[in-house]
Amino acid sequence: MKKEGGRFVPTEVGMVVTDLLLGSFEDIFDVTYTARMEEELDEIEAGKLNWREAMGEFYEKFEADLTRAEREMRDVKRQEIPTEFTCEKCARPMVIKWGRHGSFLACSGYPECTNTREIPGNGSGEGLSEQDDEQYCDNCGRPMVLKRGRFGQFYACTGYPDCKTTKPLTRSAEKKPDVPLNEPCPQCGGNLVLKSGRFGEFTACSNYPACKYVKQKLVGVKCPQCSEGDLVERRSKRGRAFYGCNRYPDCEFVAWSRPLAEPCPECGSPYLLEKRGKAGTTAQCPAAGCKFKKSLAPAAVPA
Repeated sequence: MKKEGGRFVPTEVGMVVTDLLLGSFEDIFDVTYTARMEEELDEIEAGKLNWREAMGEFYEKFEADLTRAEREMRDVKRQEIPTEFTCEKCARPMVIKWGRHGSFLACSGYPECTNTREIPGNGSGEGLSEQDDEQYCDNCGRPMVLKRGRFGQFYACTGYPDCKTTKPLTRSAEKKPDVPLNEPCPQCGGNLVLKSGRFGEFTACSNYPACKYVKQKLVGVKCPQCSEGDLVERRSKRGRAFYGCNRYPDCEFVAWSRPLAEPCPECGSPYLLEKRGKAGTTAQCPAAGCKFKKSLAPAAVPA
C-alpha cells in the first residue's frame, strides 16, 4: 500500500500478489470459510471444541493448497511478457519483467545486455513516455530514459554505465501554439505550420486531420542501399531517432546513427556515421572491415 492524497491505494505489486493468492488459496479467502473460522475460535474459547482438532482441520486443507500452489502458481519473477518495444542499446526486443518496485521493461538479450526502462504510463508518470520533452543528457548528449527507483521515477542516461547522469522527473510544459510557415503543403496546397509534439518540433499541414502530410527531415545523404531515395530522420514508437530511406517500404535501409554526407577517405564509403560516446562525438565509417574514425567538434545539446 502507498499513501496518495491522504488515502491509501494498492501498489502494483500488492495487486499482483493478491491475484496470485486468490488463485491458489481461494477457499481460505472465501468469506464463508473465514466466518466459520471465527465461529470455531469462539467454540474453542467456550471449551466446546478442542483447539488441536480445529488446527488439524485447517492445516489439512492448507497443506493441500500449498502443494497445488507450488505446482501451479505462475512464477512472476521469471516470466517475460513480449512487447513491441525495442532496446535502444542493442535493438533486440524488450520484455516486461517484475522486480521489487513492480513491472518494468528489460532487454530480452540479458545478460549480454542489461538495459532496463520504465513502462510508459506505468505508475505515477501519468502516461509520460521516456522521451517526452526530448530529454537529453547534459554531459554526453545521448537521450535520457524514464526509470524507477526506490524514491520514484527519474530520467537516466542511455549511456549507462559509461555515463551515470540522472535528472529528476518534471512535468511537460504547456503545448506550444502552431507557427505558420511561408510554405505550401505539397499534397493539398494549404499552409505548412511548425508544430510541437511529444518528440519535439515538426512541420505538418495546417489542414490536419483532413490532410495528414508531415514534412520529412532530409539529412542530405542519398540512400546507400537503393541509390534512388534520400535518407530522412524518423522516430520510433519509443521516440528514438533513426534514419531510413524515404522510399520505404520499397527500400528498408535503416541506420540508428545520423549519416553524414562525407565519403570515407580510406574505403570510399559514400557516407559516415555520427557516433556519440563518453570521449566525445566522432565520425565513423559504416563499412565492414573499415576502421576509419575521426573526432568531430562537440555538437550543441538540444534544449
